[in-house]
Amino acid sequence: MLKPAVHGISRRAIVSARILPTILAVGCLLSFICAMACTREGAGETADADHPFRVGTTMHIKQPNPVTDYYYSLLAMLMTHESLVRFDSELQPVPCLASEFGSDAAGLVWTFRLADGAKWHDGLPVTPDDVRFTFEYIAAYNLPSQWIVDLIDRIDLVDREVIFHLKRPCSLFPVNAGFVIRILPRHIWEKIGDPYKEPAKDMAVGSGPYVLEEFEPTSGTIRFRGNRQYHGGTPRVDVVEFHLFGTMDVLALALKKGGVDVLYNYASGIPAPHMQSLRDRPGINFVEADSLGIPALLGFNFERPLLRRFLVRKALALAVDYGRVNQCLMDGKGTVPGPGLIPPSLASHVRFPSWERDVEESRRMLTEEGLEDRDGDGYIEDSHGEAVSLTLLARSDLWGDSRLVKLLAHDFGQVGIRLNVQCVDLAAWQAFLEGGRYDLVLFRTTPWGMMMHAGYGTGYFDSREKGSLNICRLHDPELFKLCDAVLAETRPDLRKDLYGELQAWYARKLPATALCWGKSFFPYSAGWQGFQMNHLEGGLANTFSWKTLRRTGSGTKDEK
Repeated sequence: MLKPAVHGISRRAIVSARILPTILAVGCLLSFICAMACTREGAGETADADHPFRVGTTMHIKQPNPVTDYYYSLLAMLMTHESLVRFDSELQPVPCLASEFGSDAAGLVWTFRLADGAKWHDGLPVTPDDVRFTFEYIAAYNLPSQWIVDLIDRIDLVDREVIFHLKRPCSLFPVNAGFVIRILPRHIWEKIGDPYKEPAKDMAVGSGPYVLEEFEPTSGTIRFRGNRQYHGGTPRVDVVEFHLFGTMDVLALALKKGGVDVLYNYASGIPAPHMQSLRDRPGINFVEADSLGIPALLGFNFERPLLRRFLVRKALALAVDYGRVNQCLMDGKGTVPGPGLIPPSLASHVRFPSWERDVEESRRMLTEEGLEDRDGDGYIEDSHGEAVSLTLLARSDLWGDSRLVKLLAHDFGQVGIRLNVQCVDLAAWQAFLEGGRYDLVLFRTTPWGMMMHAGYGTGYFDSREKGSLNICRLHDPELFKLCDAVLAETRPDLRKDLYGELQAWYARKLPATALCWGKSFFPYSAGWQGFQMNHLEGGLANTFSWKTLRRTGSGTKDEK
């Protein structure tokens, strides 16, 4: 595990906005983190300049625009554009573009001191003004980022410090803002009036460890070269290439034949069927890890009168054959979930009894709610004799959703419920969500999604959040109160207690049911070693691996 170099702790009291607030020691308040952003590997210590590290992906990348192209923004996170902080494998914040950071005791004022020597790829220095400009620009042009205006009152600049004054406490500001916003060079982006309409060749200029060298989406190649002026030290591997594939079948074949060295699709490893075909392939190793996200959940639309009834939601949860879901998605290597929703891979997990399919109990609950088969056709009707039919919204671009739809249609049919399925691409899926045109929705949570807002999945359910998908369209004061309490609590031990209450709320209210707790499988060429696993950055290809990755020169099955 990579650790930042910690130099000292300061306990200065806040006197004014020009004095650095009392600082958290990486997540703990009332202590000060003093750490260099990245341990220097030493100038010129790149390895294998003639052997590019090749990453395969099925992400559809259209242009090198870190603001408007979602999938390219993920590459920017890994390669070219730094955020103020990163999160290590233990989900603790560590320095990145900011060498020091922390907050006052109330979580209302957050201060970040920029790393000395940080420069843009064109040689100009990174300044605090670039940081303030970035937050203002993103808030103006990126609709999902309207939370910036809702949360941040003002941003002050003092020497190398950027001081965020918030409108309300946010103990998780490092993950909600410090990590998710890629800092942009003002001298380039202030000339771009509308990033959706005005592409510019310098959009890819950042301050990160790699410089974009070639972008050829038609040939499926995006090439990055190591930034020898990077303030965190020159990456060990000089050239990293991303190769774009239309399907996972073709990408898996490229792995088998040695055409790529690792895959990268944010928040997911390789699907179970491909894992089996690669498992015993000579020259391919695997990293297997418990997923921090949830690979599949079934959400309930609370604006539908039928689904506002708890017994109906529980009846649907009891109808699911979780063992078959696990076999379908994880080849049986996942875990049957419980009603607390949160997987055991997260530190404050509370154990609830696992779901067990109970068709008879499901039918009994539906009957108790006045839903039963009155005409003998095998499907239930309401008390007025109207047939009960539910619309299930799913994504056509996610592996596994088409299989899950069939399983759920079968399972719900066993308790007399018809499903109408809308299986659409991401853009249409989001449009259906925004319009509330569904009864049930299949979705997944990413590792970052489990940390955003108040953490532990709250960003998917708190309808007050600007830019939130508002999966279940619920408005629950109890949830709002819990989220506010977490964000106001700066002591991690007490936040743990609140997360216990939150999981009890999930179990008691059942806004959604996890269909499986999963594992992620990451294949990689045995010709490379030194990978670091980082869920939040999406797998084995991440900013921590760039410091340790090296060729083995053998291609044999060595462990990492």
